Amino acid sequence: MINVEFLKKLTILYVEDEDVAREKLAKTLNRLFKKVYLAPNGLEGYIQFQKLHLAKTPVDLVLSDINMPKMSGIEMLAQIRELDKEVPFIFTTARSESENLLKAIELKANHYILKPIDMEDVVLKSQEVCQKKYYERMLLLKNQELEQYLKALDNVAVVLKFDEEGNITFINSSFLESFDKNEDEILNTSFRELIHTDISKEVIDSLFEIINKNKIWEGDLKYLSSDNNPFYVNSTIFEIEENNKKLFINIGFVSTKENLEKREFKKKVLKNIQEQNQKILIYKKEVEELRLKISKYENIIVLLKEEIENEKKKNQTRLNQLKHLETEKLTFDEKQEHILKAKNKQFEDYRIMLAKVKKEKEALLEKTHVLEKELLERKLDIERKEEMLELKRKRIEDLNDVVKYREIQLKKLDPSIILN
Repeated sequence: MINVEFLKKLTILYVEDEDVAREKLAKTLNRLFKKVYLAPNGLEGYIQFQKLHLAKTPVDLVLSDINMPKMSGIEMLAQIRELDKEVPFIFTTARSESENLLKAIELKANHYILKPIDMEDVVLKSQEVCQKKYYERMLLLKNQELEQYLKALDNVAVVLKFDEEGNITFINSSFLESFDKNEDEILNTSFRELIHTDISKEVIDSLFEIINKNKIWEGDLKYLSSDNNPFYVNSTIFEIEENNKKLFINIGFVSTKENLEKREFKKKVLKNIQEQNQKILIYKKEVEELRLKISKYENIIVLLKEEIENEKKKNQTRLNQLKHLETEKLTFDEKQEHILKAKNKQFEDYRIMLAKVKKEKEALLEKTHVLEKELLERKLDIERKEEMLELKRKRIEDLNDVVKYREIQLKKLDPSIILN
């Protein structure tokens, strides 16, 4: 069943060289997935993935054709694997080619889908491989979170919680061991009562004053066990909120030699547990990978058998065609020899004619060079004459301006003078 809510969290890269097929499937993918990046060939697909990788934009799935120009899907997968060893990969292909499929398996491709593409099959297989990757990632995060808790336990911390009045609401087993008391004897008693009388009231009051200001108090506190043996705890006390209630938590480490030895022992035990759990996870992953490989190889064997049968049929057809061609070959050779002689004669005629045309062309080129030279000289002569005409025209204009100026001066001297 399609999990639409899950698919809406995923970003995919779809690579297909057929424009119509790419646009058609992209419409469906865009409706279901969070983001769909498109590329028209393997090279563009790799460049797109590289850009997203450098921008730290996660790609949850690559869906790609195998046979494409510029860079095939297999070549693109090999390049992408250098950047990302784990990103899920699904191939679409028009034919089942064993060599390509084996190479795809070596490069950790997750699935292949035969064309024509079934939309639901694409979506379900995409969901399947992404869910597996998602659960692996969630498991890793949970393990990391668990490791953080284990680290806290590794330190063999003594922990207790108390409310604003100082009443103890929680105490861990390590602290109980130090007091040599059971939980009922400690819970709901006052934190102040647990502290050794050697610690002055002023120090305790100062401690409460600091933590009530939502600040952290750090220091050594002295306690007394049930058999009156004092012990010291290097404590860190700070405010927390639990179930909408203000509490304080005391996390510390017992300083006696015996407790230090216990702490180290527990560290080793927990470390050993962690290592064993890690090994179990690794073995489970390896078993799952082997199971998937076996399943893929079983599918490939079926496809290889089909391919062998198809090749046998094709070979028989080719053999029949070869026999027919051999029968026709003798007649064809005779015709070919006759045609070859005719073509040789025709070629010789063409060669003679070509030599003649070449000679005529050289003569025309020589004549063209002479004409071009003459044309250039005439052009330069025309340009010189035009420059001279322009100078004369400007000279005439200057003289006309002088004449007009003189006429104006004469009119001013004697208005009765009219110059024609």
